[in-house]
Amino acid sequence: MLSFAIRRLLTGIITVFAVSLLSFFVFNALPGNPAEVILGMDADKSAVENLERELNLDKPSVLRYFLWIGNLITGDLGYSTGYKKPVTGVILSSLPPTLSITLLSVLLTALISFPLGILSAQKHNKLTDYLITSLSQIGLIIPGFWLGIIFLLIFSVQLDLFPSGGYVPLGVNLFDWLRSITLPALSLSIISSSVLIRMIRSSIIENMNEDYARTATGKGVSYNRVFNKHILKNAMIPVLSVFGLQVAAILAGTIIIESVFSIPGMGRLLLYSVQRRDLPVVQGVVLWIAIITILINFIMDLVHMMIDPRIR
Repeated sequence: MLSFAIRRLLTGIITVFAVSLLSFFVFNALPGNPAEVILGMDADKSAVENLERELNLDKPSVLRYFLWIGNLITGDLGYSTGYKKPVTGVILSSLPPTLSITLLSVLLTALISFPLGILSAQKHNKLTDYLITSLSQIGLIIPGFWLGIIFLLIFSVQLDLFPSGGYVPLGVNLFDWLRSITLPALSLSIISSSVLIRMIRSSIIENMNEDYARTATGKGVSYNRVFNKHILKNAMIPVLSVFGLQVAAILAGTIIIESVFSIPGMGRLLLYSVQRRDLPVVQGVVLWIAIITILINFIMDLVHMMIDPRIR
């Protein structure tokens, strides 16, 4: 297990390096001079040149990348030209809303998808199964941002049950914090739940038809014991991998959903920084999202290994 964890950790480090390389050169290859974007097209030429030297824009791209990586190792992500403060501080101030929405979305996804997926499989080819699969199909074709707008119109404008935007920190008021992130989290979790419901249903039905399940039932073992101890456990093995991917999808989905609900999280920070050509912040946010995604998949791999003895 230790060697498996070390291999996965090394793979994650290589992936982070690849993401840093890609994000740096992609964003630096965008047309236009970042110094002119920051100062304005009518800025004095000497002021532009001074800012270029300050941002190391007068140096070759490869040299700037290694300077950035060297600072990154020490925890320095650079200095934000838009916010006029270190990038690390800018990201940390925007991290709580994004993590709050992501964690609640993951919790709602688990609470929605697993019971409905199991119920759909147990009621295979019956009215309940058709109803659940139809609803999950609708959830697959609806974009998350459009679902968020519908929720705003219904629960905020019409019913006035939830705020139409903004974020209340957890330390200020627990109830208001929960109200401020419920609709964004629900918008993301419905999409992910639709994927998982169909995956759980298919995996359980497939294991129901395996020889080991029929043999155990034929030997007189009760259906509930076979289902709970064998079928369900084996069916969850591929589902865990998909669940990890859906957590990453939820994290990526916050980029759009935070703009819909006017939440000052990392997604909104990323869009604002792209518009302002604040490249240090853009690169820092992309790197943070990559690291969080890799950690999530690393945890899923460990859980997968503990459940499935064949991997061990």
